Amino acid sequence: MLVSEYVLQIIEKRPYKYSTKLTNVADVKRLGIWDMDTSEIHSGMIHERVDKIANHNSRKRLYITARSMFKELGICQDLPYLEGEGKIYDIPSQEDLEWLIARSKYRLQLLLCMYGGLRVGEACAVTPEKLQNDYLDVNQAFSQDGLHLGSPKTYGKILLPDWLADEVREMKPEEYWKIGKPTKDVTNSCFKLSKNKEWIERTGGKKVNPHMLRHWYATDMIRRGVNPEVVRRQMRHKNVAITLKIYTQVRSEEVEASLPNRPKAIESKAKSNVVTLRIVN
Repeated sequence: MLVSEYVLQIIEKRPYKYSTKLTNVADVKRLGIWDMDTSEIHSGMIHERVDKIANHNSRKRLYITARSMFKELGICQDLPYLEGEGKIYDIPSQEDLEWLIARSKYRLQLLLCMYGGLRVGEACAVTPEKLQNDYLDVNQAFSQDGLHLGSPKTYGKILLPDWLADEVREMKPEEYWKIGKPTKDVTNSCFKLSKNKEWIERTGGKKVNPHMLRHWYATDMIRRGVNPEVVRRQMRHKNVAITLKIYTQVRSEEVEASLPNRPKAIESKAKSNVVTLRIVN
């Protein structure tokens, strides 16, 4: 049986979300085995192909996909288990991000990413009906291709700033995201604005995407001293370790500022060891 036939059978049989099905198909195609026969697939081949991919998190995902897809065949189960690495973004200042967002026609969706920590598909699925006071029920997300409105990656209720909750309440039906409209349009809007001459002068041409704003949201709360458990709940993570490891960024100057001061005892000892040279004419 061809890998393509086998994979399509597997993903239809399992209770995968729409986005997961698309990802699995894309991953198998990326491995270059889509048109091969399943009898030709083995761990060594997959390992060799994945090893050529530079991005660590991409390698991690491809290994997960291969183990999952070929579980019934009893192959690829000995592939490596890699830990995820947090992506380090060169995040512009809050003022610069707000400048860019104000010029996007997807302003509200981007504000929900930046000040609500939503993923772009979740932000596109927001409507006033999902608000209870200033709490937003994150219970749906649009797929990247816009053809499906289904489950978000993580469910939960988050508290929005009152001014942002008011903007959501004031949404008109014609402003709601529609089936068939790709959420990638929001990402493309950021990309085009990052080519703006004034933006380049302000930031040196730093790139912006909606998911970067989610990273900014988590990092900003941590820097303001917000309880990590509160950050976890707002980010809708199962484990606070994910919040701290993946979604909060540390600058080199922050690492330097975290170092303890020199102990007084050592400082005194250093002074006592100073040798004064006396020059005699």
